[in-house]
This record gives sequence, C-alpha cells and structure tokens, in this order.
Amino acid sequence: MPGAATNFISDKELACWLALDQVKGTGISPRRVQQICEQLQGSANAWGATRTVLKYLPGLTEEAIDSFIARRESIDPGALLEAVRRAGVAAYPICHPYYPERLREIHDPPSVLYIKGVLRPEDLKWTVGVVGTRRPSAYGQKLAREFASALAESGVTIVSGMAVGIDSYAHRAALEGEGKTVAVLGCGPDQCYPTSNRPLYQMLVEEGRGAVVSEYFPGTKPEAWRFPARNRIISGLSQGVLVVEAGETSGALITARLAFEQNREVFAIPGRIDNPMSRGTNALIARSTARLCTDYKEILQELNWVSAGVERQVPTMVELYGREKEVFDLLSGEPTHFDHLCEQTGMPAGELSATLTMLELAGVVTRHPGDFYSRLR
Repeated sequence: MPGAATNFISDKELACWLALDQVKGTGISPRRVQQICEQLQGSANAWGATRTVLKYLPGLTEEAIDSFIARRESIDPGALLEAVRRAGVAAYPICHPYYPERLREIHDPPSVLYIKGVLRPEDLKWTVGVVGTRRPSAYGQKLAREFASALAESGVTIVSGMAVGIDSYAHRAALEGEGKTVAVLGCGPDQCYPTSNRPLYQMLVEEGRGAVVSEYFPGTKPEAWRFPARNRIISGLSQGVLVVEAGETSGALITARLAFEQNREVFAIPGRIDNPMSRGTNALIARSTARLCTDYKEILQELNWVSAGVERQVPTMVELYGREKEVFDLLSGEPTHFDHLCEQTGMPAGELSATLTMLELAGVVTRHPGDFYSRLR
C-alpha cells in the first residue's frame, strides 16, 4: 500500500526514519537507532540531536557519534522520502502499526521495512516460509508446488525469497492456489532479481496478489552478501518454515537455523539418500532441528491452525446494531486510532473499548499495535 504510511506518521518523522536507516555502518546498529528514537521521543529529534545530546545517551562511543554526524551532513531526509514515493514503495518504520508484529519480535529487526504491492496486517495472520535449493529435482519441484498450493488454499500466506528453484515454485503455487504470497528480496523492493522472475514479480506488485518486501532502500542493487541477511526476515515473518529440498551448503539451511533461533517451528520434507540436494534436509531431521513432514496438514496441526479454523471460508454476514454499527461504520480497511474514534463518536473510553472488543469477537474488526483498529471485511 504505497503512501499509506503517512496516515500514521508525519512526513517529517517518516523522512527522518528513512535518513536514520541510511546511517548503517557508522557504529550505531538498527536496534540502537530504534532505542535512540524512543529515548528522544521521535525520529526527528534523533536525527537532529546535537553532539552534546548524543554524548549523554548510553552506548554511543565518540567514534560512533563522529561518524554519525559526518554521515548526516550528506543525507537529505526530504529527498529520501520523495525517492520512496517515486518508486511506488511504502516505507514502514518499526514504530508503525503496519510493521509486522512478528518481525518486530526478532533479535535484529529492520528499522524500516520497504514494501511494494499489497500487504495488509491480516495477510500475515497465518504464514509459512517455504525455502529450498535453487536446483531442485523433479521430486522437490513437485512437493514445493503441492505443499505451497495446499497451504495457500487453506488460507496460509506463503513467504519465500523469490530465488530460482524452490522459492519460485512455492510463490507460483501459492498464487495458483488463489492465496497470498510474500517475497523477501536481497535488493530494493523496486528491483526484480533474478530478472527471469519478472512475470512473477509483476503478479505480486501490480496485480494485488501479494507483495515484495525488503530492508533495503529502493534502488539498492542485489549483492551476494545481502541474501543471507534477508533470510532472517523470511523466517521472522513466518510462524513456521518448511525446507523442501536443500544441499549441505544451501542458503535454505541458514533460514532454517534462523527460524530455529527465532523460536519458529521448522519442518523438512525427507528426500532420497542418493540425492545431494536432500542431504541438508535429511540432516535437519536427523539432528531434530526440523520436524519430518510428509503432509501439509501436519503443518496446520503442529501450528494449531486446524482447530483455529484456518481453512478459507466464505465470509458470513454479521448484523450490527446501535453503538457497534456506529463504530463499525466509522472504520475502514485503513487503521484508525482509538483516540480519533473517541472524538468521532463522543463515547467514553470505557464504552468504546467494550464496543471494539465486541466487534473483534464478531470477527469484523482487528486491533493493531499502537491502539489502531480497522475492518477485517
């Protein structure tokens, strides 16, 4: 949803978040940037902080402060915001209600997530990462398609890295299953890599059937070192990760390890012992790092999604009356803050909170971080 971020954060604050995201490598980590913004009550204050103010913040060395100030002089926050909008990209700082809650919980979340395409909070309610080798056998191709399609048909969003091989088969199968899929890139979200996946990229960003996401600013070119780093985002967005087929040195094993460290469920499909592309997956199973998986329903069961009713259903009509209807009519697909609803309805905070809770229980409203609410239907 390009441009949506400004509904919840001023242009100045967003521009300063983009600028702060560009000071990587100055000795101030993304997590430290987030802490500084909290300590100084906003990204604009953090960006414009004087040397004296920065010296009193814990954990900042003189060298890091010098490097930050020098880097700051060459960055124009306003120009960065204009570039993001020209690229048709949405930028969600970690404080934004659209920033994925699951990703926010990992050890090193990106300060800003750049998104091209359509990615609503409800699209990430049930997510499974599907990863594997770039050189799959016919067996791996078949199972990647079957598992991803079946999961998508069950209402699960498929997350992968849009690489050739298993990633591409999983993305395409999710779309064929009329589901949603998210591609995490090792370059800017406006860059299609590999170029052979241009048709898939266009389906995601132009047809509203999914999204591409990245921690890298628009225009950032793909470089080999960026891809292992992006794997933590694939696993971070996912509740479980399925490794379909992977050799002993496959990057998919990095994703599996990161998922394990992030306390995600890891699943692996066993493969033939004489196939080099199955050695990694079989080793995951042998070490008990991953659960042996032979049916997509095992993933639903392990994640307790069968009992939760994850299977896609035709939405039912809910009759609303009185205060519930009044509040519901004020909401849309774009999150609205609780305080704004209080002003619009004139309701006491306690009554409004109870009304919103009833709407949540009815399955027609969802709550976002920061006390924002939006319609589910």
